[in-house]
Amino acid sequence: MQHKTDVTISDRILATGSYLTLGFIGMIWLIISMLIIKKPMSRYLTCNIVQSFVLSILYAILSLAYSIFIGLLTSIPFIGGLFLKLHIFLFATPVFNTMNFINYLILLFLCYLSIIAIFGKLPYVPYITDIAKKIL
Repeated sequence: MQHKTDVTISDRILATGSYLTLGFIGMIWLIISMLIIKKPMSRYLTCNIVQSFVLSILYAILSLAYSIFIGLLTSIPFIGGLFLKLHIFLFATPVFNTMNFINYLILLFLCYLSIIAIFGKLPYVPYITDIAKKIL
């Protein structure tokens, strides 16, 4: 569910930056807001920052679980070789000499979230947005 509110341009830029840096700019702004400015952030910005934190934590957990899973699968004689080739194709082979296929997909998803945020709407990600709203 996306809802339009009266959102300042600075909130939009901070929300966009928070998505593009996987929550790093949001964390910095949260610290500045609490310690220096001592002014509460808007609900829009807070929800976007929390959502970017949850997404970055989820990304870290999935990356760790995937590396453990691949490590276990490569020890299986026949199946391990197939999964290793698939892993190399998806995660270790650069596309256009820069990033791999999965990194491009993640970058496209982050760009989508950023575009929605720059228009002043809360990007809806199933389950993640619901978690971010519950935290608030």
